[in-house]
Amino acid sequence: MSNPKPKHDWPSLFSYQKESGLTVADFCSIHKISASSFYLNKQRYEKENSFVEAKVVHRVSEQVTQVTTSIQAITLTTQAGKLSFPETVTSDFLVNVIKGLS
Repeated sequence: MSNPKPKHDWPSLFSYQKESGLTVADFCSIHKISASSFYLNKQRYEKENSFVEAKVVHRVSEQVTQVTTSIQAITLTTQAGKLSFPETVTSDFLVNVIKGLS
C-alpha cells in the first residue's frame, strides 16, 4: 500500500522561497520538493490568481496619456494617476479598463 503524496501549501512555499533568498533548486532540495513540481504549481497558481478585480469608484472622462510596460508590471498613466497591472493581465482586460476610464 503506497502512501498518498503530501498536500503542500503552495502559495506559502512560493513566499518562503522568495523571502529565503535561496535559489529554487536549493529551496526545493532542503524542503524535499521536486523543482519541476515547484515550477508547475507556481505556474498553475499564477494562472488561477491572475484576475484583478477593479471597481470604478468615481467615473471621470479621462484620456490615457502614456502606456509603459516593465518586466513585472504594466502601468497606465492617466490624468488621475497611475494604474499598475501584472504583466500576465490580458489585453482584453486592459481594453476594458481603458474603456471604463473614458
